[in-house]
Amino acid sequence: MNKEIFSGHIEGLDLDSEKETELVQFLVFQCGDGIYGINILDTHEILKPVPVTRLPNVDPEYLGVLNLRGNIIPLLDANRKFGDTYSEITNLTRIVVCASAGKFLGILVDRILEVARLPSDRIEGREVSGLSHQYVSAVGRSDARLFLILNLQILSGKAEEENG
Repeated sequence: MNKEIFSGHIEGLDLDSEKETELVQFLVFQCGDGIYGINILDTHEILKPVPVTRLPNVDPEYLGVLNLRGNIIPLLDANRKFGDTYSEITNLTRIVVCASAGKFLGILVDRILEVARLPSDRIEGREVSGLSHQYVSAVGRSDARLFLILNLQILSGKAEEENG
């Protein structure tokens, strides 16, 4: 038998130097002209639009709260938050329910685009010049598009302040 087969060495390829790249999955969605993403592990569920209870004296981007199996969840209109118009409800409109640091937040989005699986080297962090650190934590690059990765801790904390 050839000892080279069992030695872990193949000519032209060093098996020990190859490292597995960690893949991170993001739910990518569109709101107006913007494309955003959230870590798939922070996604609790995706709903079709449901009735919302309006709240007085909150920022206009919060549409109110919804009751999801006994949990009261604030609903943020992403178009209003990151643009200047309210979302128009269509057949593609969805509510993305996110969980971050024990807090739930519903985000009304125009449409879900994909679940992107990115190696960690295709995620640009805070070193991107001019990045809005308040709501965006990084920029992701999938094959088809660039998308802004939302900072859910900031968004859900802001929702708690407004509704609490």
